[in-house]
Amino acid sequence: MNTQPEHPLPHHHLRIWQQNLNTSHTAQLALLNSPISDEWDILALQEPALNLSGNTRANMHWRVVYPTHKCTHGEKPRVVTLINSKISTNTWRQVPFPSKDIVVIQLNTSGGQCMVLNIYNDNNQ
Repeated sequence: MNTQPEHPLPHHHLRIWQQNLNTSHTAQLALLNSPISDEWDILALQEPALNLSGNTRANMHWRVVYPTHKCTHGEKPRVVTLINSKISTNTWRQVPFPSKDIVVIQLNTSGGQCMVLNIYNDNNQ
């Protein structure tokens, strides 16, 4: 159980960590078990480690957002976005996008709305 209260972004800057994990379970677990949740709001991950069901790992500090295409077509994603669980779910929403390689999040902040796009580019398209 997370004992920290949810809150909107407590600072003036959105902090996003981007990393290609090259499907490495070791790299993903090292990242998740680091103190990264204390410093970063969003993790934009490409080529995350997936289980046989096409799901990735996270912990209590993160909410996983998959491409909407995964839910509608069952394809394994090549991108996932993790939102810090300190950020209230009332301040963001996923925007549907028809691709297994793109996650779109809309955040509502005190300064207005912000769209965050996490895109996997395989350099072939």
